Amino acid sequence: MKTETVSLLENINAIPEARNLFPVAETCTYLDSAHYSQYSLETRRRLTEFIDSFTLTNRNLSLINLKLSDSLKEVCAKLISSEKDDIIITGSTTHGLNIFANGVKLQPGDCVAYADSEFPAIVYPWMNQEKLRGIKNVMIPSINGQIKLSDIEKVIKENRVKVLTISSVEFLGFRNDLASVSKICKENNCMLVVDAIQSMGVCPINVKELGIDFLSAGSQKWMMAPAGIGFAYISPDIKDKVQPTYVATSSIDFEFKNFLNYKLNLRKDGGAYENSTLNTLGMIGMESSIELFLKLGVENIFDHIIKLQDLLISELIDSDFKIESNIEPIHRSNILIFSHKDSSKNETVQKQLEGQNIFIALRENFLRLSPHLFNNEKDILTLSAALKNISF
Repeated sequence: MKTETVSLLENINAIPEARNLFPVAETCTYLDSAHYSQYSLETRRRLTEFIDSFTLTNRNLSLINLKLSDSLKEVCAKLISSEKDDIIITGSTTHGLNIFANGVKLQPGDCVAYADSEFPAIVYPWMNQEKLRGIKNVMIPSINGQIKLSDIEKVIKENRVKVLTISSVEFLGFRNDLASVSKICKENNCMLVVDAIQSMGVCPINVKELGIDFLSAGSQKWMMAPAGIGFAYISPDIKDKVQPTYVATSSIDFEFKNFLNYKLNLRKDGGAYENSTLNTLGMIGMESSIELFLKLGVENIFDHIIKLQDLLISELIDSDFKIESNIEPIHRSNILIFSHKDSSKNETVQKQLEGQNIFIALRENFLRLSPHLFNNEKDILTLSAALKNISF
């Protein structure tokens, strides 16, 4: 069987051209990438090519995964400005957060903190550690998902917090000022763990400049890849503070020709924290998306999304809808929340839009817009027109 081997990314040099890679843009008005995103034609090509090849011929899966995981770690490192050896391939954002929570060296009574409006993926690993190890959980107050730096600092200082876990972008769209958060953590000997699933690939992030100790992100949302894959970053400065609690053959510097020479010599890189056989299809998909992000430029993608949001904001002036997001530049994100003036009508609005093949989300009774690089002004104007013509 003959397969296509030319990357479709070769002809994509600007964001407007990227829409051609996403047929979903022609079948509906999809503005819900904070929930999940569809695959590109390039991702589909790579997945199909591998599946056909692996189905019809013999290919050494171990060697394929070894090479693929190495190249994937390279692009992940470029995406967040880290070193390849500090990347851990995971099964999800939650998997990465659990690697840290399970392995970090804390004592019973030590405190960890997170906001009271965080997505449950942040909360439950620490609640579990409270149950298993007596790690004390404290919550930072927030209003509609917006967290004040003063509250973060107050909670950390008053409780001598050892670990702060925070989303780079909250699921209600508030973008945390990670530089300032990191400064507070460093001044108080507190490790900073970041959940980046709602920003990865579309919001610029430099883990070294920001002083992030650990970061985790999954693939099925903004990274437009198969579910069940993700990556984490661990700073070299804290590797001795986070023990691998799941050890596989691939976690060890083993001798391929002498498996029975059992020695618990953990790898020195991020692979020490990984599960065993990695998700081949997931790695193929995630690498495809990250290569697209790197080619277009994450800052350019972010600017594109903000311009689409600005268009909706201007369209909703003097309408029955109001913007609820904090749109100060430091907190502006790829997610915009808004509401009908009568918020009890938001659920009806979302359902009516869905009936018109327009997809946004309803979260905590806010309407949530999350356009991606494949969206354009036409999509926003379609949404705006539909909102203005909603009937109750």
